[in-house]
Amino acid sequence: MTNLEGTQNHSIFLMEPKREIKAILFDMDGVLADSIPLHIKAWNSVLGDSNMPALDQPTYLSSLGRTNLDVITKYLDLQHRPLPLSFRKDIIDRKEQLIRELIKDQIRVTPGVFDWLEFFKEKRIHCSVASSGEMANITLVLETLHISDYFASIISGAHLPAGKPDPMVFTLAAASLGVKPESCLVIEDAPAGIQAAKSAGMLCCALATTFSSVELQQADLLLENLASVHPGALFSG
Repeated sequence: MTNLEGTQNHSIFLMEPKREIKAILFDMDGVLADSIPLHIKAWNSVLGDSNMPALDQPTYLSSLGRTNLDVITKYLDLQHRPLPLSFRKDIIDRKEQLIRELIKDQIRVTPGVFDWLEFFKEKRIHCSVASSGEMANITLVLETLHISDYFASIISGAHLPAGKPDPMVFTLAAASLGVKPESCLVIEDAPAGIQAAKSAGMLCCALATTFSSVELQQADLLLENLASVHPGALFSG
């Protein structure tokens, strides 16, 4: 991660809608890393070992941006299985162990990420990762993809009181960079993340890497993925 000590905030301007941007807050799964299929694979391997039905993709995506406990609780509610918290935590622990093995072997960066990160580095704009994932997962992904040094801070929402669409993970990320929320641009791929960004008073760029563009209409900016446009075409200054 970047050392912020002794540095000052620089800014660029998002040309449409026009606003001064001093920090970029990245979600991780589906934004920085093509990791969502790996999470579904890990969930279903662990659920299968427990003789539980598979977690289908629509159910998983409906919980994207929320915590592991939110995911397993919703899954069990749909299965009409009110199992105890200890069981849910055991499922989560085994899923987390497996996802880390999959990350090491199979994780890939999403298209365009390096160009965007290099652009912000050149402009001296601080970046943060603000993800609902476990901190161990976030750091492992960043290290495996060799992008850790692009980020001045990492915020995990895994153990916050509420996951996205609660805005806390984004407001904490802004505070970690010493930037006001209105000067932040969030890059997200899920409706819950867009809602969290807007609730925090931030601009949001949505990527249609996981959900359809129709489901992401509340974002201020909508892209197919980060490779669909060079950031220099969107920012000035």
